[in-house]
Amino acid sequence: MEQIVKVNQRLEIMLSQNNNTPRFTSRIEEITSSEMVIAMPMQKGRPIFLESGRGFYGKIITESGVYIFKSKFMSKRMYPLPVWIVTMPYEIEKTQQRAFVRFDVSQPLQIEYFLEEDAEEATSLKVMTRDLSGGGLQAICEQSIKIGTKVTLRLTLPEEGDLEVDGEVIRVQKPQEDRQLFWISIKFVDTRNIVRDKISRFIFKKQLEHRQRGL
Repeated sequence: MEQIVKVNQRLEIMLSQNNNTPRFTSRIEEITSSEMVIAMPMQKGRPIFLESGRGFYGKIITESGVYIFKSKFMSKRMYPLPVWIVTMPYEIEKTQQRAFVRFDVSQPLQIEYFLEEDAEEATSLKVMTRDLSGGGLQAICEQSIKIGTKVTLRLTLPEEGDLEVDGEVIRVQKPQEDRQLFWISIKFVDTRNIVRDKISRFIFKKQLEHRQRGL
């Protein structure tokens, strides 16, 4: 339980499991032996209130997978920050085995690598991502990079800042034969948990934005 639910963990709140139910973002502020304190969900800037004892569903994305759980609203507190006080999660279910959720997203990316092992100066490419996950990404490049090449990636994510990650090229695709365009798949190597957490938070927020827009 402690590995899944932790302070500052972002979560998604759903009042039912209906596909059309609204989804709201929250964050775990405090955990005790019998309850959790989470940031009060908002809808268009207005706080959401529930009746005491009302059940709801929560969704958490971690490195080990995606988890859905049940909880019950107990009470609210408006000061110093608006929060819900809820029961500890129960009936926790792992819904996705894949450790890292991959999300199609276009973000500026800088790739640095050495063409030869004894090269003195690195080659630097400014490209865009095609997709992103906590375990790697796919970049859109105008030139190919040899499979197995070790690279350094510099990525800037809104609200998460600048990230620097070491990686390795694992796959190269050329989607159109008549265009000098390549999809370069890169896996992260020895990524620090703090970097993976930032990427996961970014993806989580983007997924929620898309759902709210009906995409």
